[in-house]
Amino acid sequence: MKRLVLIISLCLFATANLLPAEDRESADSSQNAVLFDGKTLSGWHTKPTEFASHWTVTDGMIIGDNPDKKGSVLWTDKDYTDFELSVEFKTDSPDYDSGVFLHGESHQVQIGISRSLKVDLTACIYAPVDKQGSYPAKSDKVKTVHKPGEWNTLRMVVDGKRIQTFLNDAPFVDYTAIRFPEKGKIGLQLHAGVHQKMLFRNFQMTPVK
Repeated sequence: MKRLVLIISLCLFATANLLPAEDRESADSSQNAVLFDGKTLSGWHTKPTEFASHWTVTDGMIIGDNPDKKGSVLWTDKDYTDFELSVEFKTDSPDYDSGVFLHGESHQVQIGISRSLKVDLTACIYAPVDKQGSYPAKSDKVKTVHKPGEWNTLRMVVDGKRIQTFLNDAPFVDYTAIRFPEKGKIGLQLHAGVHQKMLFRNFQMTPVK
């Protein structure tokens, strides 16, 4: 019996390694993705590149700090399709405008105060590309659920064109996008025009099947 199990295991191993490189990559992507290793910004890059100094790593956190009030985005090197992503964020800045981009620049989950609307829209969807208003999906729970100055947990679920957000375990928005790419990079933003210091930690990402 042990010999049979060994033969089957060897066959499965050999089959996996005979797969084309792109198929092996697809198989690997079905596992939980490690976006942040807790020590470095390996797997990330900054745009514009001249503002790479905005982004550092300290004590297991990604820190975004723009004393020059210039805008920048820390992007993943890889593209992602459907996923569930949670991240904790915190800031002591009295005014801040940040967020998490999904599949590139077209759709963002807001963190903090919108520059245009001058109101806290954390966990709401910013997607002017859909031409349904700058924020086509908003929630009236922000004032009661968001905890400024404390650690907050933001969870986002992307399944096809459906985007769901949860803040501190409370359901926020359930939005069906219109012009949403099938895949793209994930980005952390520091909006221009305001000095803010954003802390991000405990990234957890799983595929949506």
